[in-house]
Amino acid sequence: MKIIPTLYLQNGKVVSWYKGNDNELKKTYPKAAKSYAEFFKKEGAHALFVVDLDGNQEERLREIKDHFEGELWWAGQVRNHEKIQDLLDRGADRIVLGQSAEDIFESALNEFGAEKLIAGIKVKHHDEGADLCEKLSTTAFTDILIKDMNSEGTLFHPNFDLFEKCVYFSGKNVYSSGGISEETHVEWLERIGVKGVVIARAFYENKLSVSRLIQRFPS
Repeated sequence: MKIIPTLYLQNGKVVSWYKGNDNELKKTYPKAAKSYAEFFKKEGAHALFVVDLDGNQEERLREIKDHFEGELWWAGQVRNHEKIQDLLDRGADRIVLGQSAEDIFESALNEFGAEKLIAGIKVKHHDEGADLCEKLSTTAFTDILIKDMNSEGTLFHPNFDLFEKCVYFSGKNVYSSGGISEETHVEWLERIGVKGVVIARAFYENKLSVSRLIQRFPS
Protein backbone atom coordinates (compact mmCIF):
# COMPACT_ATOMS: atom_id res chain seq x y z
CA MET A 1 0.00 0.00 0.00
CA LYS A 2 1.45 3.35 -1.06
CA ILE A 3 0.97 6.10 1.55
CA ILE A 4 0.85 9.52 -0.12
CA PRO A 5 0.58 12.74 1.93
CA THR A 6 -1.14 15.58 0.08
CA LEU A 7 -0.72 19.35 -0.01
CA TYR A 8 -3.67 21.40 -1.24
CA LEU A 9 -2.48 24.88 -2.21
CA GLN A 10 -4.77 27.91 -2.37
CA ASN A 11 -3.62 31.53 -2.40
CA GLY A 12 -0.20 30.41 -1.20
CA LYS A 13 -1.61 28.56 1.82
CA VAL A 14 -2.04 24.88 2.66
CA VAL A 15 -5.76 24.19 3.00
CA SER A 16 -8.32 21.41 3.23
CA TRP A 17 -11.67 21.82 1.51
CA TYR A 18 -14.80 20.14 2.80
CA LYS A 19 -16.61 17.79 0.41
CA GLY A 20 -14.77 19.37 -2.48
CA ASN A 21 -16.05 22.86 -1.76
CA ASP A 22 -14.46 26.10 -0.63
CA ASN A 23 -16.98 26.72 2.14
CA GLU A 24 -17.15 27.63 5.82
CA LEU A 25 -15.86 24.19 6.78
CA LYS A 26 -12.63 24.68 4.84
CA LYS A 27 -9.53 24.75 7.02
CA THR A 28 -6.34 26.73 6.47
CA TYR A 29 -3.15 25.50 8.13
CA PRO A 30 -0.37 27.67 9.57
CA LYS A 31 2.76 26.09 8.14
CA ALA A 32 4.23 26.77 4.70
CA ALA A 33 3.99 24.08 2.04
CA LYS A 34 7.76 23.55 2.12
CA SER A 35 7.60 22.90 5.88
CA TYR A 36 4.98 20.20 5.42
CA ALA A 37 6.99 18.73 2.55
CA GLU A 38 10.08 18.52 4.74
CA PHE A 39 8.07 17.00 7.58
CA PHE A 40 6.62 14.32 5.30
CA LYS A 41 10.13 13.57 4.05
CA LYS A 42 11.36 13.08 7.62
CA GLU A 43 8.37 10.81 8.28
CA GLY A 44 9.57 8.53 5.49
CA ALA A 45 7.07 9.32 2.73
CA HIS A 46 8.24 8.16 -0.69
CA ALA A 47 5.66 10.18 -2.64
CA LEU A 48 3.97 13.55 -2.16
CA PHE A 49 0.87 14.78 -4.00
CA VAL A 50 0.41 18.51 -4.57
CA VAL A 51 -2.97 19.87 -5.70
CA ASP A 52 -2.84 23.40 -7.11
CA LEU A 53 -6.38 24.63 -6.44
CA ASP A 54 -5.68 27.95 -8.16
CA GLY A 55 -4.15 26.36 -11.24
CA ASN A 56 -1.29 28.89 -11.28
CA GLN A 57 1.06 27.79 -8.50
CA GLU A 58 3.57 25.94 -10.65
CA GLU A 59 6.35 28.28 -9.54
CA ARG A 60 5.99 26.73 -6.07
CA LEU A 61 6.89 23.32 -7.44
CA ARG A 62 10.67 23.68 -7.31
CA GLU A 63 10.59 25.01 -3.74
CA ILE A 64 8.51 22.03 -2.61
CA LYS A 65 10.69 19.63 -4.58
CA ASP A 66 13.79 21.02 -2.86
CA HIS A 67 12.32 19.99 0.51
CA PHE A 68 11.10 16.55 -0.51
CA GLU A 69 13.30 13.84 -1.98
CA GLY A 70 10.65 11.37 -3.12
CA GLU A 71 8.29 11.17 -6.08
CA LEU A 72 6.24 14.34 -6.59
CA TRP A 73 2.73 14.16 -8.06
CA TRP A 74 1.03 17.35 -9.26
CA ALA A 75 -2.55 18.21 -10.20
CA GLY A 76 -4.60 21.31 -10.85
CA GLN A 77 -6.16 22.55 -14.08
CA VAL A 78 -3.67 20.74 -16.31
CA ARG A 79 -5.40 20.64 -19.68
CA ASN A 80 -2.75 20.82 -22.40
CA HIS A 81 0.58 19.33 -23.41
CA GLU A 82 2.46 22.56 -22.79
CA LYS A 83 1.53 22.66 -19.11
CA ILE A 84 2.36 18.98 -18.67
CA GLN A 85 5.81 19.58 -20.15
CA ASP A 86 6.33 22.70 -18.03
CA LEU A 87 5.48 20.86 -14.81
CA LEU A 88 7.77 17.97 -15.71
CA ASP A 89 10.56 20.43 -16.53
CA ARG A 90 10.06 22.08 -13.12
CA GLY A 91 10.55 18.76 -11.35
CA ALA A 92 7.20 16.99 -11.13
CA ASP A 93 7.51 13.23 -11.55
CA ARG A 94 3.87 12.47 -12.37
CA ILE A 95 0.92 14.59 -13.46
CA VAL A 96 -2.70 13.86 -12.62
CA LEU A 97 -5.04 14.64 -15.52
CA GLY A 98 -8.62 15.22 -14.46
CA GLN A 99 -11.79 14.77 -16.45
CA SER A 100 -11.52 18.30 -17.79
CA ALA A 101 -8.48 17.08 -19.76
CA GLU A 102 -10.29 14.07 -21.19
CA ASP A 103 -9.91 15.32 -24.76
CA ILE A 104 -6.09 15.07 -24.51
CA PHE A 105 -5.88 11.75 -22.68
CA GLU A 106 -4.85 9.74 -25.71
CA SER A 107 -2.43 12.27 -27.20
CA ALA A 108 -0.83 12.98 -23.81
CA LEU A 109 -0.35 9.28 -23.13
CA ASN A 110 1.25 8.89 -26.55
CA GLU A 111 3.63 11.80 -25.93
CA PHE A 112 4.52 11.40 -22.25
CA GLY A 113 3.67 7.78 -21.41
CA ALA A 114 1.63 6.21 -18.62
CA GLU A 115 4.64 6.32 -16.29
CA LYS A 116 4.29 10.12 -16.19
CA LEU A 117 0.50 10.46 -16.19
CA ILE A 118 -2.31 9.43 -13.85
CA ALA A 119 -6.02 9.63 -14.58
CA GLY A 120 -8.00 11.58 -12.01
CA ILE A 121 -11.70 11.09 -11.28
CA LYS A 122 -13.92 13.17 -9.02
CA VAL A 123 -17.03 11.24 -7.97
CA LYS A 124 -19.95 13.23 -6.60
CA HIS A 125 -22.65 10.60 -7.14
CA HIS A 126 -21.54 7.15 -6.11
CA ASP A 127 -23.62 5.39 -8.74
CA GLU A 128 -21.53 7.03 -11.49
CA GLY A 129 -18.14 5.91 -10.16
CA ALA A 130 -18.19 2.43 -11.66
CA ASP A 131 -19.08 3.79 -15.10
CA LEU A 132 -16.28 6.35 -15.02
CA CYS A 133 -13.77 3.70 -13.98
CA GLU A 134 -14.96 1.24 -16.60
CA LYS A 135 -14.57 3.94 -19.24
CA LEU A 136 -10.89 4.24 -18.30
CA SER A 137 -10.36 0.48 -18.52
CA THR A 138 -9.73 0.72 -22.27
CA THR A 139 -7.14 3.52 -21.99
CA ALA A 140 -3.37 3.19 -21.63
CA PHE A 141 -3.40 4.61 -18.10
CA THR A 142 -1.99 2.22 -15.51
CA ASP A 143 -3.04 4.29 -12.48
CA ILE A 144 -6.29 6.01 -11.50
CA LEU A 145 -6.73 8.45 -8.61
CA ILE A 146 -10.34 8.52 -7.43
CA LYS A 147 -11.52 11.36 -5.23
CA ASP A 148 -14.74 10.71 -3.31
CA MET A 149 -16.13 14.23 -3.12
CA ASN A 150 -18.74 13.30 -0.49
CA SER A 151 -15.98 12.17 1.90
CA GLU A 152 -13.23 14.70 1.18
CA GLY A 153 -12.24 16.61 4.31
CA THR A 154 -14.89 14.95 6.50
CA LEU A 155 -12.64 12.58 8.47
CA PHE A 156 -15.61 10.18 8.53
CA HIS A 157 -14.67 7.22 6.32
CA PRO A 158 -14.16 6.45 2.63
CA ASN A 159 -16.92 4.95 0.50
CA PHE A 160 -15.50 1.44 0.35
CA ASP A 161 -18.13 0.23 -2.10
CA LEU A 162 -17.10 2.95 -4.57
CA PHE A 163 -13.44 1.98 -4.49
CA GLU A 164 -14.13 -1.75 -4.65
CA LYS A 165 -16.23 -1.24 -7.77
CA CYS A 166 -13.55 0.95 -9.35
CA VAL A 167 -10.86 -1.66 -8.71
CA TYR A 168 -13.07 -4.27 -10.38
CA PHE A 169 -14.35 -2.28 -13.34
CA SER A 170 -11.17 -0.39 -14.23
CA GLY A 171 -8.61 -3.18 -14.02
CA LYS A 172 -6.07 -0.47 -13.13
CA ASN A 173 -4.06 0.48 -10.05
CA VAL A 174 -6.56 2.47 -7.99
CA TYR A 175 -5.59 5.20 -5.52
CA SER A 176 -8.12 6.38 -2.96
CA SER A 177 -8.74 9.95 -1.82
CA GLY A 178 -11.33 11.18 0.66
CA GLY A 179 -12.45 10.44 4.21
CA ILE A 180 -9.52 8.41 5.51
CA SER A 181 -9.03 9.07 9.22
CA GLU A 182 -8.27 5.67 10.82
CA GLU A 183 -5.75 2.91 10.24
CA THR A 184 -8.61 0.47 9.77
CA HIS A 185 -9.77 2.51 6.77
CA VAL A 186 -6.41 1.90 5.11
CA GLU A 187 -6.58 -1.78 6.04
CA TRP A 188 -10.01 -2.21 4.45
CA LEU A 189 -8.98 -0.35 1.31
CA GLU A 190 -5.95 -2.61 0.99
CA ARG A 191 -8.17 -5.68 1.34
CA ILE A 192 -10.38 -4.61 -1.57
CA GLY A 193 -7.38 -4.08 -3.82
CA VAL A 194 -6.62 -0.36 -3.59
CA LYS A 195 -2.92 0.25 -4.32
CA GLY A 196 -2.43 3.53 -2.48
CA VAL A 197 -4.09 6.18 -0.33
CA VAL A 198 -3.94 9.95 -0.70
CA ILE A 199 -4.35 11.65 2.69
CA ALA A 200 -4.38 15.32 3.70
CA ARG A 201 -6.49 16.54 6.66
CA ALA A 202 -5.89 13.44 8.81
CA PHE A 203 -2.14 14.10 8.62
CA TYR A 204 -2.39 17.87 9.16
CA GLU A 205 -4.51 17.34 12.27
CA ASN A 206 -2.53 14.39 13.67
CA LYS A 207 -5.35 11.89 13.31
CA LEU A 208 -2.91 9.59 11.55
CA SER A 209 0.88 9.21 11.52
CA VAL A 210 2.69 9.02 8.19
CA SER A 211 5.56 6.96 9.60
CA ARG A 212 3.26 4.51 11.37
CA LEU A 213 1.15 3.94 8.26
CA ILE A 214 4.25 3.35 6.14
CA GLN A 215 5.53 0.87 8.71
CA ARG A 216 2.22 -0.96 8.97
CA PHE A 217 1.43 -0.93 5.24
CA PRO A 218 4.73 -1.27 3.38
CA SER A 219 4.55 -0.73 -0.36
